[in-house]
Amino acid sequence: ILGHMFSAFHLWSRAKSARTQRYARSRKLQQTYASRTMRWGGVIILLFIIFHLLQFTTRTIEVGGDYADVEPYEMVIMGFSNPFVVLFYALAVIAVGFHLRHGIWSATQTLGLTSQSNRNAVNLVAVTISLAVTLGFLTVPIAVLAGIVD
Repeated sequence: ILGHMFSAFHLWSRAKSARTQRYARSRKLQQTYASRTMRWGGVIILLFIIFHLLQFTTRTIEVGGDYADVEPYEMVIMGFSNPFVVLFYALAVIAVGFHLRHGIWSATQTLGLTSQSNRNAVNLVAVTISLAVTLGFLTVPIAVLAGIVD
C-alpha cells in the first residue's frame, strides 16, 4: 500500500512539474469518472484502511459495544449494525470499485493489451471485475444491517 501511495504521488508530481501552465480547455469529456476521482478515491480508501485496522486489529475503535472478549464474527455484526459504519464502508468499497476499474484499464493500456478493436471488451472486463468485487464486499454489511445475518 505504501509503495502504491508513493508511486501515485510520484506520478502526480511528475505530471504537475511537466506542465507548469493549466490547459486552456478542460479535457473532462475524455476522462472517465473513475480516472477523475482517483485521488479522492485513494484518500477515502486510505481513511477506510486506517479505520478498519483501528477497529478490527488494534480494537482502538469499538463500534456497537465492547470488543474485549469478542470474536471477529461478533465484531463484524456489532460494527455493521451501525448505519453510519455501513455508509462509510459502502463509500469506501465503491471507491475501491472505481479505483480497481481504472487500475485494470490502465494496466491493460500500459502493457499494450488494449487496441482499438478490443477496447470495448477490455472495458467490459474491467467493469465486470470491479462490479463483482464491489457487490461482493457490500453483501455482508447490507445483510447485517437488514437483519439477514446476526
